[in-house]
Amino acid sequence: MTNNDNPEAPNDNHGLVQACRELHAAIDSFDSMIAEKVQISRNDLRCLNLLENGPLLSKDIADKLGLTTGSVTALQDRLEKREFIKRKAHPKDRRSILIELTPMAYQKLGSLYRKMGEAIVSLSENYGEQKARNAVKILDDLSQQFKGVIHKVK
Repeated sequence: MTNNDNPEAPNDNHGLVQACRELHAAIDSFDSMIAEKVQISRNDLRCLNLLENGPLLSKDIADKLGLTTGSVTALQDRLEKREFIKRKAHPKDRRSILIELTPMAYQKLGSLYRKMGEAIVSLSENYGEQKARNAVKILDDLSQQFKGVIHKVK
């Protein structure tokens, strides 16, 4: 909570904390709409979003989503049945299985996320190159701060 009447809240003179909270709420609403539209759970969608950057091991998915390996196995079974993911042998460790997105996942989700990506690119073009780079730097720095705070709170 960041209410200015709350003595425990940080001083947010520039509104950055509130802007982050509003951005998070907007992203959360957008992702809820996408999950509902493709008829999957939010954790299923979070898994698919993780895999966008390449295949992962089940234990890495569990760690990143904060789920047990058993829950991730059930999640993967659901997504595999819907043809959103596939399991494949790890090229360097035959005991490990990698989880990756299928073309179906890109087809179903890509068109939905593309509109948001286009809107972000369009907005950044209005700011000019230097301001857009600064915005990326701020967002990257904020991501790192959140990751650091997560480890401190745990």
